[in-house]
Amino acid sequence: MGALHERSITFSLPMLLPFLLLGGLAIPGGHAFFPNFWSKFLSLTWGSSTHQDLTEEAVLNITLRILLDNKHPTRPPLRWEDFEGKTLTADAILEAYYGDEVSLRPFRAAMRQIVSANANMDFLNGTRNDPLRHFDSERVRQGNSLLLQAREDLLWSMRAKEYEGARELLGQILHSLQDFYSHTNWVELGNTDVHPDLATSGRDIDSIAEVSDQTCTDCTDVSCQNNMAAAIQKRRLLTSGYYGVSPVKPRGKCSHGGPFDDSRERSARGGINKDTATAIFSPHHFLHDKAAALALKASIKFLSELREEVTDRDMLRLLGVSAFPALSFVLDTTGSMGEEITSARLQSRRIILHQNKTLLKPDYYILVPFNDPGFGPVYKTSDPDEFLRILDGLHALGGGDEPEMCLSALQLALIHTPPHSEIFVFTDASSKDAHLRSNVEALIQERKMKVSFLITEDLSRARSRRELLHPNRFDLYTDLASVSGGQIIFTNNQDVSKVAAVITDSAYFDVVTLLHVQTAEGGRTHHVFLVDEFLHNVTLYINGDIREFRLKDPTGRKQYGHRETYGRFTQVFLSDPLPVGNWTIFMKAVEPYSIHVQGRSPVDFLYYFGTPVNGSHPGLYQLNHQPVAGVPTILVVDAIGLPESANLSQVSLTSRNGKTQTVDLEAANQPGLFTAKISEIPSGEFSVGVRGRDGRGLELKREAPQQLSAAECIVEASSNALVIPGAVHPISVTLTHFGEAHCYSVTTSNDVTEDSATFRIQMAPGGTTVRTVEFRVPDGTDHNTIVTVMVKADTCDSDLHPPCFTHLSLIVIGDNQTASAPPPVCPQPSYLQSCPQSLDHGRCEDHQWSSVLLVTDIHGVKFIRVVNGSGTAALYSDAGNDGVKYTSTCCHLRAELVMTNRQDTSWSCSLTAQITAAATEHQLHYLLVILFLLILAVGAGICYIQKKWRRQTETDYGGPKDCEKD
Repeated sequence: MGALHERSITFSLPMLLPFLLLGGLAIPGGHAFFPNFWSKFLSLTWGSSTHQDLTEEAVLNITLRILLDNKHPTRPPLRWEDFEGKTLTADAILEAYYGDEVSLRPFRAAMRQIVSANANMDFLNGTRNDPLRHFDSERVRQGNSLLLQAREDLLWSMRAKEYEGARELLGQILHSLQDFYSHTNWVELGNTDVHPDLATSGRDIDSIAEVSDQTCTDCTDVSCQNNMAAAIQKRRLLTSGYYGVSPVKPRGKCSHGGPFDDSRERSARGGINKDTATAIFSPHHFLHDKAAALALKASIKFLSELREEVTDRDMLRLLGVSAFPALSFVLDTTGSMGEEITSARLQSRRIILHQNKTLLKPDYYILVPFNDPGFGPVYKTSDPDEFLRILDGLHALGGGDEPEMCLSALQLALIHTPPHSEIFVFTDASSKDAHLRSNVEALIQERKMKVSFLITEDLSRARSRRELLHPNRFDLYTDLASVSGGQIIFTNNQDVSKVAAVITDSAYFDVVTLLHVQTAEGGRTHHVFLVDEFLHNVTLYINGDIREFRLKDPTGRKQYGHRETYGRFTQVFLSDPLPVGNWTIFMKAVEPYSIHVQGRSPVDFLYYFGTPVNGSHPGLYQLNHQPVAGVPTILVVDAIGLPESANLSQVSLTSRNGKTQTVDLEAANQPGLFTAKISEIPSGEFSVGVRGRDGRGLELKREAPQQLSAAECIVEASSNALVIPGAVHPISVTLTHFGEAHCYSVTTSNDVTEDSATFRIQMAPGGTTVRTVEFRVPDGTDHNTIVTVMVKADTCDSDLHPPCFTHLSLIVIGDNQTASAPPPVCPQPSYLQSCPQSLDHGRCEDHQWSSVLLVTDIHGVKFIRVVNGSGTAALYSDAGNDGVKYTSTCCHLRAELVMTNRQDTSWSCSLTAQITAAATEHQLHYLLVILFLLILAVGAGICYIQKKWRRQTETDYGGPKDCEKD
């Protein structure tokens, strides 16, 4: 296992080994990895606890507690003793409680999202160097305040049913919570239990060291056994180590320590972090196990207290325990769509009746209607009866011409439907808003969604001007279905209700794709798909005019299955059990066709791409949205339901032209986790598949349904998650570019208004830029509305490079519902240097003035801009608060600083130089004269005294004495 937080080696570094042994690699914007150092690192950090370990164990623990308290209606109750002393796994817990009622995929996907949000705190531009989020640089009280606000945001997200954003927040909160025990001296103070006030509503942390307190003493060894200042220990004051160069560490304060901390050589030297069990990386390595144990206990405590404020069903949704996440429809409601609406109602009723027989129902039922010129609203409910009432209230009205606002409605459905779901689109018209294609494809790729289209082509009820429509008008839908791994099914008015039964077939979360050919030319052809021992309910879907069809199993025997044909759409259902091996389809088609083969299986996989990050926060950064071209890449595969007797050995990346790159998989430090070094990301669209062997040595293969495309950039968006109607809300957009120099056009849009903002930026290779855009929620927007802000970066002059994309979910609250702190105010400045009065302008450069501002806002200062003035502003630390020092020449006596805190709230402070009265030359002349006269008077007085004394001497002893000669 890796390190608790260096800062943070979130995954076992064997996954990085292929890179590190190649002579070192460079990441744009960073330094090089050196193989001898990292080889030593691998041997030294093995055995430490990671953020990943702690977070996964805490999530599994609370999941088990919830299931123990909620007895299954038909299965034997779970007992704590059955799990005591054993390593908790998602497979063991869910299978013991649900059997085969629930898929492991949503649970593992939710777990991965929480863990990745935790790990990425060390890699994202907005969080990696923020001392509040890591309890660094004596920001103990401010870090706790930030945790409390994040906890409120998390509760808002859960109440609004925005579980994806809630998972991101949960991962970030747990990271900060765990860092408290590794980065402060709580453990060094001898505490054996968690801090009772940390992240606890209504409580605050006290007994914190002041700016004047020395907290550490010098330590010159890698292992710092006794470097805490005795006075701090005696008074039991909390402190934490400074990290890096900002804020600057005051003399006598502790450092984080380790080879990546630039502050470790400043007094007091050394460090106090307990991130690993290895001295070279953690000066307090000998306390690592105690810190990790308390971090785990605190994580479980936080989740338990969170559970008390929501329902157990909400907690299970947060953790991804679900039969399948959503039944989601996009429906054309123009006048010609009456039969399609009826079919959607029919299939919905069938699915709902089936799910009522099991313990778990879909988390959501979602419907987005569209026509011309409108689309929406989004109907989203967890109540199946309410969903049926919504469907019953739909009527096919108006329309009569092409095209319609299909992609606008589909984009809304993609935003509001949980990831790893399938959306079904019913229409008989082409798209009027094809310009949204790249947005839709990006959402499909990011959220791992399938989109299937049921297209009604019935000339007997043709829309007006149908004869003028282009025969390839549905190609866009075909491409989107192909990218998503979904289907496009053409049918007619009479058969649509029967064809729509494909929705029921796909209403299971354990459906896997065995073969997907979106568009094949007609003629005689054959296709092969693999059946393994873990598959059942295999079904073939063929769309096209098929004249001949034969199916042979691995033994060469002809198989028929149960075949149903409706117009040009054919379904073939195969009966279980099936012979294991390669099955072959022989066909003759008179026109282009598509074929899709799927089955149900507990064995599947999740995956993501990551890139090694070095510098001050080494580790593996998960690329949440898309792989990045031109940088070293590691593919992480998370096998689901894979028994110990089976194994995965290879991963393949297959381009649309059929070219395949095959790479060996290496087992990582956790069961079912594999990694592969990808030397080159394919250009254009590609798909990911894995293969291996089952317990009998027979071939096992799985394909991810969605296709991917690599971009040359990463775009991040961050802001406060809670917004108020009518208020202007700042959003920070960060763009990082990895390819050759490019101009980017960055567009932000949202799903509640038609407003958008675009800016252009020229990016150098490896460059990063940060911009702030403003977003205003319309007045009257309902509370708990989830607003999705989308950010897309396109190259300015070419569409050869795929855009990079991200989205941000915001929750609308009322003015009186926000728990945020009051707006920051400008503190009273103090002056270190002043400008002299009546200074000639030609000599002003020779003089300078400086002022300091001590910012007590709990969210600190993220960055400073000088908007008026020619001086410089620098950030420093003072007793855990952020101080700002401004220095300027006396040629400019005024300045305005704009400061932005870590909640992206900005405020300005005006400064004016302090003027000291200076003596003029005339005044100086008089002062010199007075000084000269004073010296003469003193001299005369001395002489007079000497003369009088000497005369007295003459009288007493005789002998004349001349004062003047003296």
